[in-house]
Amino acid sequence: MSILSMVAAGGLFGVRHALETDHLAAVATLVEDDGRSSAVGLSWGVGHCVPIVVLGLLAWFLDLQPPAFLTTSVEVLVGVVLVYFGGRMLWRVLRDAEIHSHSHDGDDHTHLDIGWLSLGLTHQHFDGDSLAVGVLHGVAGSGGLVVLLVATASSQASALAFLTGFCLLTIATMGVVSAVWGAIVGTRYTKYVEGAAGVFGIVAGLILVGEQLAHAGLF
Repeated sequence: MSILSMVAAGGLFGVRHALETDHLAAVATLVEDDGRSSAVGLSWGVGHCVPIVVLGLLAWFLDLQPPAFLTTSVEVLVGVVLVYFGGRMLWRVLRDAEIHSHSHDGDDHTHLDIGWLSLGLTHQHFDGDSLAVGVLHGVAGSGGLVVLLVATASSQASALAFLTGFCLLTIATMGVVSAVWGAIVGTRYTKYVEGAAGVFGIVAGLILVGEQLAHAGLF
């Protein structure tokens, strides 16, 4: 295949890959009605591509593949993270984002106390969260498929072209998806939409964990 064909193939696979259920669930539970929704998807896309590029190049140059137990373990972790983010969003909706409010020296803020741990919720920035979740997804099983495709490319140029197309379209697709979802969240039905996203994240996470445990013979 020509270089342009490989870029196109990588791009098409990137679009399809970005629209997988667990990826959509992750972004849906991270987007808020704060005018920064597209940044969530773009950050996820960048985070997702970093490990895939690294692992893809290692697979091509050194014929190294991540061990199966690692991708399976990360897949389970992704499921747990989805449940966490889905639960956090659902909790915020059910409690109307007021878990515990108080004032210190006139500074009103909201936080969640879990023993000695206090998690601020009022000025939460989700870019870091989406970047980290994207990285996890990149190491997980579906990301491993991309690495395998790169490893089987006919040449170094073809492998790099496929990775380039994949990353560009993955980032762009998820940026568009999160922007559209953010526009929906910004309507008068915000709480219902966020509640649905929370349930979606929890269900998707539980299914993912169940599938991986069953595949490992543990469930």
